[in-house]
Amino acid sequence: MDPIHRHICEVIILSDYDIVKKDIHKNGEIVCQYIGTFTQNILISFVSLLENYMNKSIASHVIQKRLTYLVVETIQNIIHHSYKHPDNSQLAYIIISKNKSGYTINTSNAIETISAPNLIDKVEYLLKTKKNRLPEIFRKKIANPEINDNGLGNLGLLTIISKSDKNFNYKISTMTSKYSLFHIEIKLNYKQ
Repeated sequence: MDPIHRHICEVIILSDYDIVKKDIHKNGEIVCQYIGTFTQNILISFVSLLENYMNKSIASHVIQKRLTYLVVETIQNIIHHSYKHPDNSQLAYIIISKNKSGYTINTSNAIETISAPNLIDKVEYLLKTKKNRLPEIFRKKIANPEINDNGLGNLGLLTIISKSDKNFNYKISTMTSKYSLFHIEIKLNYKQ
């Protein structure tokens, strides 16, 4: 990514981050957040912070487990599928928030614009698939990794959409001719 594209993308991601935070503060509070380059060490630290918070919360054990699982999967998605600069740095974020209805996970990261149509197809397919069929698709993907060529989505997205009970929203916005912003919002209601 050349310096001009990098600057444009960073400004847009930072702006998106600020907009999401302001929106959260209208109806709830931020539980934990991170912006920067994602690594396995960041994943471990972030999950540790979240679990520490959850141990003090009144949320049910089921909600705590699902939230932690979804956070791990969304961070793994950023680690493995977000655009990285040649020096392996990236600018992406995750924000966990809560309000009177439950918890929300927001993530955003850069992707190459050329991969956006395929990603949209995969996500839309999974969202349109009946919930009770998602475990069957998961088992087939485990048994036959080649199934990715059929446009069924990545295993991570399949898992995220399934575990979120399809309370999964996404948006892909073009930042430059070469890079787009992939934003995910997952809602996890207290009453599930």
